[in-house]
Amino acid sequence: MKVKQVFNNNVLLANQGDQEVVLVGRGIGFKQKPGMPIEKNKVSQVFAPTDDKWFTLFHDLIQNISPEYLELSARIIQQAGEILHAKFNDYLLISLTDHLDFAVTRYKQGIQIHNEILWEIKNYYPNEYQAASVALETVNQQIGIKLPEDEAGFIAMKLLESSVDHPQSSDTVKMTKLIGDIVQIVQYQLQIKLDPDTMSYRRFLVHLRFLAERILQKKINYSGSDDDFLFQHLVKKYPTSFECTKKVTAFISGQLQIDLSINEQIYLTIHVQRILDDINKKTE
Repeated sequence: MKVKQVFNNNVLLANQGDQEVVLVGRGIGFKQKPGMPIEKNKVSQVFAPTDDKWFTLFHDLIQNISPEYLELSARIIQQAGEILHAKFNDYLLISLTDHLDFAVTRYKQGIQIHNEILWEIKNYYPNEYQAASVALETVNQQIGIKLPEDEAGFIAMKLLESSVDHPQSSDTVKMTKLIGDIVQIVQYQLQIKLDPDTMSYRRFLVHLRFLAERILQKKINYSGSDDDFLFQHLVKKYPTSFECTKKVTAFISGQLQIDLSINEQIYLTIHVQRILDDINKKTE
């Protein structure tokens, strides 16, 4: 292997035959120049995808982002692999590098993005969250900042969606995103901020998790046993909650081409109403 481009002392681009590879290792790029042979004993990580799209994205990325974030991402990927005993696809290097650069930029500009599904990430995927928390500590120490806990949730999702050891990771990410989208719709429709420490919110999330699983597995029940009488009763008794349910139903229909059954709408309305009841009790 020979050096093609040096990014910093610890990251470089090399030629391996007819293929480009990204190499990471302490001091691997120190005093190196294009055309020089690689000291193999300094190589700790090799990213060698055969996908041309990956290298197109990589070259675009490295033109706009400091190689420091590339090195940091490689370190996090190695740490996470050791903690989770997992392997990740090579796209994680690109997506994580891009995310870290954006997260640090936002932090320095005083812009914080709240992770609406942090609670379920912590509780549904504790191992990935633990690895992400270690990653967050690594970022804060190396960059000299203090990114919020929300970022650990975002990093955990990156690990989940890029894992090659869990073939259902793609469905996991889709499910979690769907839950997050529904939570945001409810908050916007009701003009409230959901409290993750309340029992009603936690029950709501558990319900959404199973609802999301049924939707993605296309197991929504249309058996004809829907309770029309209860449905009409709830529509009249809880109009605010039902309007919220209608927004969620329309979103799922538009995005996934799946219509929620009457019973599904009943359960969703009841959970939304419980949240409103909790809020009303606090204001009394």
